[in-house]
Amino acid sequence: MICEKNAPRYFMHKYWGKKPAAGISPLVEKYTNPGDTIIDPFSGYGVFCCEAYLKNRNVIVNDLNPIANFIAHNLFSNDVNISRVKRVWEKIKAEMSTFINEWYNIIIGEKTYLPISVLRNKDGLPLQFTFKDGRKTSIKDIPEELAKEFCEKENNYKITDWYPMVSIIENSRISARPNMTIKDLFTKRTLACHAKLLSLINKYATGSDKDLFLIAFTANLANCSKLVPPIKSRGALAQGAWMTGFYIGETYIENNVLHYYENRIRKAIKGKEDFLNALLGDLMKEPIRSTFKITNFDAKRLQLPDNSVDYVFTDPPYGDSVPYFEQSVIWNSWLQFVPDYQQEIVISDSNQRHKDIEAFEHDINSAFSEIRRVLKDNKYFSLTFHSLSGLEWKAVSNACVFNNFNVVDYEWLEQKTYPPRQLNRVKSIKGDVLVTFRKNPAPVHLRVCDDSQFIRIITEFITETIKKGTTDTNAIMMAIMEWILRNMIIIGNVDVFTILNNCFQLDKEGNWSIKQK
Repeated sequence: MICEKNAPRYFMHKYWGKKPAAGISPLVEKYTNPGDTIIDPFSGYGVFCCEAYLKNRNVIVNDLNPIANFIAHNLFSNDVNISRVKRVWEKIKAEMSTFINEWYNIIIGEKTYLPISVLRNKDGLPLQFTFKDGRKTSIKDIPEELAKEFCEKENNYKITDWYPMVSIIENSRISARPNMTIKDLFTKRTLACHAKLLSLINKYATGSDKDLFLIAFTANLANCSKLVPPIKSRGALAQGAWMTGFYIGETYIENNVLHYYENRIRKAIKGKEDFLNALLGDLMKEPIRSTFKITNFDAKRLQLPDNSVDYVFTDPPYGDSVPYFEQSVIWNSWLQFVPDYQQEIVISDSNQRHKDIEAFEHDINSAFSEIRRVLKDNKYFSLTFHSLSGLEWKAVSNACVFNNFNVVDYEWLEQKTYPPRQLNRVKSIKGDVLVTFRKNPAPVHLRVCDDSQFIRIITEFITETIKKGTTDTNAIMMAIMEWILRNMIIIGNVDVFTILNNCFQLDKEGNWSIKQK
């Protein structure tokens, strides 16, 4: 089976750190055989395990985050009746349309409009909206008196359908304010519409069909929240995308829940059809005889026998770059999932969580020890990793060395798109390193340096690397990481990225050079 670069099955839902299938799928043939058992302990969306399953490998799709398990369940399910889903959708849409029209219809002059998107200010006052004007999309201002009348109606409305009242963990790093709850992320209108839509899904759908509606539902939540910023340089109603955190700007775009949900259910159906075609569509290929298992184990305590796995692939947590559980509350809460925050491997700036770099380093090492325990001797373990912090990379690097994983391959994993934090910082690392190790059953032989010795060695290494013509951030950091792993060096309390920043200089083109004394 040839992996499609943009297979619709991998676009049914957002999940942070999702890796391009085309970049990781070749690892399946390179390091495993048909019938082998593969696990991804931090599976997220489940892209790698899905590729392996479709290539006749037995897979264990594991993640502690309940929404990740739910996404994987939708990805792997093969008993969805697409025709029935489409029929049920027509029932839901018909009933939901009446509710939507009551909420969104706006009469200006003698003309009735159905807004697609509404620009509102931080006080909730609607300012402008987009609507279909024939084939084109037009923008219209909302008279202030009409906007105030709507706000009064909205404020007085009592929502009778269920919606979550879950609190959001306070964390300034992701703009989660004190005493913030899920309902604060939505206007009263979109909260009422989401609650109504969820009640109709529960009323009309069952089983795996219902799960497909729900995955479209959670995928749509951020699209129709207060978290959609306008890109003002392109126009007041030019939409940005929700990436991380819960920041609500001075203005935000409130999208029509039904209009946007219809797009999401179409994507979900298309993704499911794509998976079923990959599973069943090619009569010339070898039939799929592999198995899949979706588990919710703590990666530090995998409930698997010793030496039972033929290959491990994973993309471990990114420290404080993405506090997965805290941000996933927007999805987990609506499905009434309760994550195990205590066992999450993360660095969180929240004072409520006590998840610092020391805890992260300890937990990553515990998880990699579990990988060593379940992996067969001399078998392979691949990981991808990206972090802006050298201390986070240090935690991963040291865990690999402590557990006697020996490097066999090292490359850069290119991505089609990059998060804004990577794109907007000249000094940031763009993309992910992809490292494959072999489990060495022999006792580990470590090379331990004190901090001053390590700083001197790395400074000399960077100097020689620059002299050889390697001057961009990616290539320098990649060379450092590979050298440390291949030489089995334990890093102390030193941030490699800080050494690069302090001892070398960067020009406007993004090239590093040696500082002149």
